[in-house]
Amino acid sequence: MPEETMLSVLEDLLREEDILAVMLARKNEISVSPSPDKFKLKDPSIFSLLQSTMNDFFIVIEKFSSQGLDKVYFELGNYEVMFFLISGDTALVAIIPGLANKGLLEVEMENSRRAIKKLI
Repeated sequence: MPEETMLSVLEDLLREEDILAVMLARKNEISVSPSPDKFKLKDPSIFSLLQSTMNDFFIVIEKFSSQGLDKVYFELGNYEVMFFLISGDTALVAIIPGLANKGLLEVEMENSRRAIKKLI
């Protein structure tokens, strides 16, 4: 995968006001993400924890992928985490404020997912 191009897609997504942090997570590989100094998180340890547990999350994804799992959302304190699956071992992951309007963000995430799929 052309990592520089993927990074550009992620940085564009990070320009959205309510995208606080973003990464392209891959099972058993190093994730691609913009530099953490570009994130808007008040507590950057949340991103580090999420990044370090991605392989565990892909175990769950594999179990549900045969049932058509496409997106996963969960609340984490004052944040919400959005997973847009690209393939069984790759996901676009964003952290947003808990009370953010997800409609626009879902459209932007979907556009980014499509751009990344083309690059893969």
